[in-house]
Amino acid sequence: MVWVIPFLIASVVWDTALRPFVNDLAVSVLPVLAEPPGYSFDAVFESQATLDRLVGAWWFLGLFVVFGVFNTILGEEFLFRGVLLPRMEGVFGKWSWVANGALFGFYHVHQPWGIAESIIGGVLFLAYPSWRFSITWMGVIVHSAQTVFFAFLVLGVVLGLA
Repeated sequence: MVWVIPFLIASVVWDTALRPFVNDLAVSVLPVLAEPPGYSFDAVFESQATLDRLVGAWWFLGLFVVFGVFNTILGEEFLFRGVLLPRMEGVFGKWSWVANGALFGFYHVHQPWGIAESIIGGVLFLAYPSWRFSITWMGVIVHSAQTVFFAFLVLGVVLGLA
């Protein structure tokens, strides 16, 4: 499981440095892929009135944690890497991780502005390590790191530190 560390680091580099570049490139080619205003999680942190209302709102943190567990771990990783990835090997062979990551990206059709980013991240940081090491937990850990980071941000908001 020590191999999870390089994938975690690569995922952080992707999310902080490379993903914005890919997003800007995609939007410059297809402007329709721009994220609509107010749809970003950042919108919560942009309004001081919203931040003030969330101080002491422990339900918000609880809702976020429940959402994170059910969406990230149970909904996406166990489905895509635990159930689908092993079955996709019968059809796609040694390239099943690429097909699995692409399917994961298109699963995010409800956020069309993030499909390309989800495909790249899904292939490189979620599907490949899970396939390479034959363990679903690689994808779960890498994918959940982002959720844990945001949970601490939400905790800071609830505690009134933002």
